[in-house]
Amino acid sequence: MGQEKMIKGKKVALISLGCPKNLVDSEIILGKLGQAGCILTSSYQISDIIIINTCSFINEARKESYEVISKVIRHKSSGQKLIVCGCLPQLEKRKLFYKFPQINALLGSGDFYKIEEIIKKLFTTSNRIFSISTPEFIYTSDYPRFVSTPPGYAYLKIAEGCSNRCSYCLIPYLRGKFRSRNTEDVIREAKNLASMGIKEIILIAQDTTYYGQDRKEKSYLLSLLEKLEKIDSIKWIRLLYLHPLHFNFKLINLMQNSSKICRYLDIPIQHTHNEILKLMGRPPFELVEKIIDRAREKIPEIVIRTTVMVGFPGEKPYHFNKLLSDVERLEFDWLGVFTYSPEKGTPAFSLPCRVSSQVKNKRKEEILQLQKSITLKKNLKRVGENYDVLVDIPSNSHLKEGEGHSWFQTPEIDGKILFRENYPAGSIFRGKVVSIKDTYDLCVK
Repeated sequence: MGQEKMIKGKKVALISLGCPKNLVDSEIILGKLGQAGCILTSSYQISDIIIINTCSFINEARKESYEVISKVIRHKSSGQKLIVCGCLPQLEKRKLFYKFPQINALLGSGDFYKIEEIIKKLFTTSNRIFSISTPEFIYTSDYPRFVSTPPGYAYLKIAEGCSNRCSYCLIPYLRGKFRSRNTEDVIREAKNLASMGIKEIILIAQDTTYYGQDRKEKSYLLSLLEKLEKIDSIKWIRLLYLHPLHFNFKLINLMQNSSKICRYLDIPIQHTHNEILKLMGRPPFELVEKIIDRAREKIPEIVIRTTVMVGFPGEKPYHFNKLLSDVERLEFDWLGVFTYSPEKGTPAFSLPCRVSSQVKNKRKEEILQLQKSITLKKNLKRVGENYDVLVDIPSNSHLKEGEGHSWFQTPEIDGKILFRENYPAGSIFRGKVVSIKDTYDLCVK
């Protein structure tokens, strides 16, 4: 009972870094602490406990994590407790205590569910706490969750970890092997979200198309989607992180016949030259082209998003030129670009023929400029068309434009829809695209 009193009423501030999958972990942390009686605050300066949920997928992510930790430490008072959790402690372990002695506790990427226990210990001991284990945890709908996204949509994580072992990627080392959640448990969480007024659920995992296949069930994802469609108040179902190797072509048919599954494919391709893809441990590009061709044949209006990587070891000008040519030819609706980040412990780290940072950045900019022209062309075709818009941020008495998105845009990743009318957050309205703003955003009336 004494420990319960110690945690109740404590002010907690959490800073979440990295991807939506990390954000879901952060929301579970906040849900557990809120249920335990903590007071959640957005200001870490006035909090008793500061939690930083980190990312360390690539060097840029680690750099951001270091910068945020350093910034918090500069303002941290002696009485505040600082907990760093997630992928960075999973990667660096106790080294973080030496880099940042002001850290009070470290939790690994699969240990966030212990957060109450860790905080209770912090207020009964002066010792630093280290809790990093092999990631095996899978959260369930029984865990309370504080949804932090705008009121219209939420992420729904259907699996943990990854078993693909792409040669450049740290995720399997940081998150463990792929572990699907139980289908009925995912449905329960979706219904919980729907009861909160959520209209769009965004399915996420390190490899969404592999869902259920770790249990030797190849149609698990299709079955899950069919059950999610039956939840009346859910209007849109969006899928992210579709690995081409595990893609089930029946998904295209299901999408074609569904009124709820967004006609939107997020397929990270990484490259289009098979010599580079083989070094990456990725499937041949012909498979990606087959998926794209089949999807566009069945669903002409389908929107396709991808990510590519430039500067992989051994990427020569002719490799890059093929990538550039294929991006121009295939005309993805949305595209993101990473520069290769050498990560110790991955097979690619020891590959020869490193590409200089200058060349990597030049190639990245060239791809981005090409994609900018493609996205502009795609958006110009939307002018004059009418779309349903899910409101993320309402307008502010016409002084500030409201922000939302439609079925062809993933919130916070793709372009936005801007409007002046006074629609409440979480509502859906029908609007006509009248203009384009800064290439990526659409203005509607």
